[in-house]
Amino acid sequence: MAEGQILQLVALLMVLFLVLPGFLYYTRRAGKAALLRNIAIWLAVALVIAFLYKTFGGG
Repeated sequence: MAEGQILQLVALLMVLFLVLPGFLYYTRRAGKAALLRNIAIWLAVALVIAFLYKTFGGG
């Protein structure tokens, strides 16, 4: 693994560490149905971004 990839992994883990508590608080408050809906929405957004990056970006 290259040094740049390790730094990207560390940055991703740091963002996850910052976002996860708020996500967990919201899901406890909103319920399981909202959790599954939000996961589906975010997965769809990630897939669209990945497709656009592969099509038009550096892939």
